[in-house]
Amino acid sequence: MLNICDIKPNSKIYMLGIGGISMSALALMLKTRGKTVKGYDRARSETTDMLQANGIEVFFDFDESSAADCDLIVYSAAFGNSHPVFRSAASLGLPLYSRAELLGAIAAEHRNSVAVAGTHGKSTTSGMLGHIFMQAKGCDPTVVVGAVMREVGSTYRIGTDDNFIFEACEYRDSFLSFFPRIAVVLNISLDHTDYFKDMDQMRDSFVRFMNNTGKDGYAVFNYDCAESRLAASEHIGINVSFSASGSEKADYCARNVKETGGYAVYDVYRHGEYYITLKLGAPGEHNVSNSLAAVAVCDICGISKEDIVNGIAGFKGVGRRFEYKGRLNGAAVYDDYAHHPEEIKATLSTAKEIAGKGRVFCVFQPHNYSRLHDLYGDFITAFDKADKLILCPLYAARGSDGGEVSSETLASEIKGALYMDSYPAITDLLRKEAAPEDVILIVGAGDIADYAAKFGEKS
Repeated sequence: MLNICDIKPNSKIYMLGIGGISMSALALMLKTRGKTVKGYDRARSETTDMLQANGIEVFFDFDESSAADCDLIVYSAAFGNSHPVFRSAASLGLPLYSRAELLGAIAAEHRNSVAVAGTHGKSTTSGMLGHIFMQAKGCDPTVVVGAVMREVGSTYRIGTDDNFIFEACEYRDSFLSFFPRIAVVLNISLDHTDYFKDMDQMRDSFVRFMNNTGKDGYAVFNYDCAESRLAASEHIGINVSFSASGSEKADYCARNVKETGGYAVYDVYRHGEYYITLKLGAPGEHNVSNSLAAVAVCDICGISKEDIVNGIAGFKGVGRRFEYKGRLNGAAVYDDYAHHPEEIKATLSTAKEIAGKGRVFCVFQPHNYSRLHDLYGDFITAFDKADKLILCPLYAARGSDGGEVSSETLASEIKGALYMDSYPAITDLLRKEAAPEDVILIVGAGDIADYAAKFGEKS
């Protein structure tokens, strides 16, 4: 395990995949700590331009000589042991650490570290917690999120106190490198099926993540999620539960939930007694659950009721989570990162609530062959609340095409769905059919985000 003390004041660090969301944030953190940082990424981007503007050297062709004078190499999950660049870097004989190990080492420096995990909602909940702590009196937290926080225009914020809030991704068990004081588990659903072969393996990983808190640490878990309850039953530390369904068995629960135009207002009960009333600033019924998790964490950390209420009301969401982009034919266009069937259902439910009597147009790009193949039946039923569904070619971030399923086959399984392989043609169709009272959702975890961004440029 990497200890931050192992990184000397004058250390030179090379980062593989330095242009990634989390890697770029860690690179800047290390630089602010006086370290010399440089790295490789496969293509130039706004992020690599930003890093270069901040004095960090970025290479777009990997040459061993560019890393030879460094003391250690940090690599992102995109660079597995079989990756040619990883093998080339490993041949230098330098210590190799994963992105998660570096993040875990930095987090371990903070007395009050909060790791937010779960199949869905990690970025929103960690961003929400970051916002509350940033606004709370006497707090100056460090925050690392897997999406852009609108308040700071970045995926990270460097603070000066002992509060460290960060997103903990389960893919390839990277979150097992974290040893937080508070481990948050929002939900557990089968995903990343190129790594997790079944729910037993996935649940076991979450149990191990929870137990990294030690006996004096906390696991804040979703009582409404059966898999989360099972995992929490094996936690060796202190369990704290929350329930959006209002279960009296949970430590924190929501009651009297009302929604207006997609935004929820509800009462929080703590240990069976009224605690506070919350008005959410971010749309979506799923954010009732996310905000309850945030309330539980804040209460454990001693954040005042007033700061919790104001912080949650002022939080408008993070980038690519039901993010407003502009209008087409008067119809509101939103961009969302949803790529799992359960996330898609929640996003469409929010869109339907906002549209009211209008229609919901959904443009979706599947992400990864293994996810589409292994969750195919769930994808078929995930779009029930879309009035018009347009499927784009699959984005293959990793894995290989087995030829069994595709965006085209999925479109053929869903009544009324269209498969279209041209973004300009999709825009033309939307321009012909969308009306001012409608909502247009651009959904997916791949390069469809670039398409969604163009609506913002035009508005």
